[in-house]
Amino acid sequence: MKISELSQHTGISSRSLRYYEQQGLLDPRRLPNGYRDYSKESVACAERVRDLLRSGLGTEAIKGIGCCFTGSGASLRATVDSELAASLAHELANIQSRIDTLTRNRDAIQTYLSEARLTED
Repeated sequence: MKISELSQHTGISSRSLRYYEQQGLLDPRRLPNGYRDYSKESVACAERVRDLLRSGLGTEAIKGIGCCFTGSGASLRATVDSELAASLAHELANIQSRIDTLTRNRDAIQTYLSEARLTED
């Protein structure tokens, strides 16, 4: 499928899909006319990349994960070596730390607002 079709299937802009390719996160084949040709599997891969980026992972970490998953549905599993697992554990700790900080900030603002007296000017 062409990049515009992949964009329609995933809701990801063509510009973002080109960026994913540039970063080595998608690997479409090229047709003789130079057009990108994405496989059906590219839909799930592009969506996975988008979701991982949204979760806070960087492109290098995502590149390590790749789109090589085995199985489907409930049996979907990623193939992960020990080095990648350690890297992902570090990323997970960083994400949790950011969540904890945001939670503390949210709670402090909520407390401040609940205890503050509203004044009229």
